[in-house]
Amino acid sequence: MAKRDYYEILGVNKSASDDEVKKAFHKLAVKYHPDKNPGDKEAEAKFREANEAYEVLKDKQKRDRYDQFGHAGVNAGPAGNPFQGGNFNFNGQSFNFDFGAGGGIDDILGSIFGFGGGRRRPSRGADLQTTVTIAFDEAIFGADVTIQKDGRPLKIKIPAGIDDGMSIRLSGRGGEAPTKDGQRGDLYIQVRVRPHKKLTREGNIILSEETISFVDAILGTTLEVETIDGEITMKIPPGTQPGTPFKLSGHGVPYRADGDRGPHIVNINVEIPKNLNKKQRQLIEEYRNTKKGFWN
Repeated sequence: MAKRDYYEILGVNKSASDDEVKKAFHKLAVKYHPDKNPGDKEAEAKFREANEAYEVLKDKQKRDRYDQFGHAGVNAGPAGNPFQGGNFNFNGQSFNFDFGAGGGIDDILGSIFGFGGGRRRPSRGADLQTTVTIAFDEAIFGADVTIQKDGRPLKIKIPAGIDDGMSIRLSGRGGEAPTKDGQRGDLYIQVRVRPHKKLTREGNIILSEETISFVDAILGTTLEVETIDGEITMKIPPGTQPGTPFKLSGHGVPYRADGDRGPHIVNINVEIPKNLNKKQRQLIEEYRNTKKGFWN
């Protein structure tokens, strides 16, 4: 079955900005994340498909190759490199390359254009990839996790502020070099973040919702609000309207450059009672009939 277009998978056009690509992936990741859809094979497949598309489109070089060559530009050879073996088409002619140790772009150009072969570089081991899953708060504050590599534990530092789908590159921790003078490949660790039961994230902003009664909205109240830093007391002023956002500065995600944190935005929902007893209805009707009107 032919692969779907990566832009189509994420629901963006080819001119989409990096931020638009990231937001589109984040929306799909939240919807189809395996932790939110246990046992749902279709959701799991869509999650993998969206992740594959994002891994290409978030990387400028991979995205350029994809725009020029399509899927062949990122999936033709090992580690998604179209110049590491397989079929290559140039001016209507098909060339097949099967490089051993030390093969690379110089050999391709020499074979096609008759350069006589370029300088051979020291051979390099394959890049490897693995995945780790961390909790929502670990993504916010950072964490140390341990994976098994070459049958031994490898400790990895997860930086504060990392987002779902991002990768950490460990230079020289990949596959072994095929020759003595070569170098090991790199290890790419893709980070998955488990959804929080109440909090969501958009970039450096944390979002949540709280519901209050219409009486509390009119008269004002205080709320104990769950944040990533624990519960804090938030004052709701009299006359708060449904959908009003309240900003809790400094309770969001750290900016990875300087450590400052974004805000936590709390959206207020107002619950309107569906069933009133006789006395409650009478009081509401009396208030409605006052000259000032119900909401003034």
